[in-house]
Amino acid sequence: MSAHARFLRAAELDSTFADGWDALAASRGELADCFDTHAWASGVLAHNPGTAERARVAAVVDDTTGQPLSVLALEHLGGGRYTTLAEDRPRSRVTSTQPDLTQLAEQLAEAGVRDLRLRRLPSRDPATHRLLRALRAAGYRVHARERSHDMLADARDGWEGHRARFRSFHTHCGRVARKIAKHGPHSFDVYTEPERVDEGFEAYADLFPRSWKGPLPPATRAERHDLVRRAAERGWARLYVLRLDGRPAATYLWFRVGSVALWHSTAYDEEFAALGVGNLAMWRAHEHILTEHADGGATEGDAPPTLVDLLPTTTTQKLRLAPEHPPLLDVEAVRGRPLVAAALPVRALARTAQAAAVGRLRARARGRTTAHTETPGGTTA
Repeated sequence: MSAHARFLRAAELDSTFADGWDALAASRGELADCFDTHAWASGVLAHNPGTAERARVAAVVDDTTGQPLSVLALEHLGGGRYTTLAEDRPRSRVTSTQPDLTQLAEQLAEAGVRDLRLRRLPSRDPATHRLLRALRAAGYRVHARERSHDMLADARDGWEGHRARFRSFHTHCGRVARKIAKHGPHSFDVYTEPERVDEGFEAYADLFPRSWKGPLPPATRAERHDLVRRAAERGWARLYVLRLDGRPAATYLWFRVGSVALWHSTAYDEEFAALGVGNLAMWRAHEHILTEHADGGATEGDAPPTLVDLLPTTTTQKLRLAPEHPPLLDVEAVRGRPLVAAALPVRALARTAQAAAVGRLRARARGRTTAHTETPGGTTA
């Protein structure tokens, strides 16, 4: 297969490339990730002009189809320094099915990338290690360290196996459902279709002011709405709303990409927190996403997911439901700067200490040192 490498600005990402980027991400099975799609990136770029100006996408593109074979989304910091696109992105990766990423790494060098900082690359993804090897082969001095970890659950044995594996949580949610039933009528609504997802998103966004999180900032709300709409068009969006007496009480936003059920965010009305609405909505979301195509009538691409991904960050609820914690790597790669390259381990240690200190200060500012939870678990993401 003939291919060439490119280094693209945001304005150069045409529809062929965008569609190919999304298809590439979705083709990766249990390595698929909605944060490594054009559907996600386009919302970020549309509502953050500064980020859009700094955005650069390194890609290897098929000469015949014009579609990408490998994608690495970056942000230019000036002076040959680049980092992962979007600072608040919970995880990043090189999106690729290519067995050799030398062409991508050489493109980075040719484009003048001298100091590269990549945040939270999954150690479980073979493409991460292929990229590190390719960077070294292209003349980069590479230093990688564990920064945090994924929160995953194997779901290859379907809903029945998943339910049995987390029997205590399932039993707890049964008690919660009975308690809520005494409170009044309730419903669990699912929004997946493009024509309905706006309705679900309004309920989702309107719950935030009544939760411990506070209202979504306008730019965040618009960016997330874009993601949900684009994901619904791709068949990826799963938006759940638990209602009590017709009033939204808890909501969960999920995505189904490739073979992965990926949890994104949640909010629940603090007035109903004591009822356990967050836990019940979470478990019903699990049940729906693991059973929606389990009747055998769907195509192979719509088979139930085989991995549940609760994203990095640790909460009581996640610790119960995500027993697998493969490390995420922060990577620094330097080329043509020998003094900086020699200092990479020291720089990495300093950044780790700074990140830990910032996290402690933020926790104190919130008046707590652990995640806000509802018994027996909650989430702040």
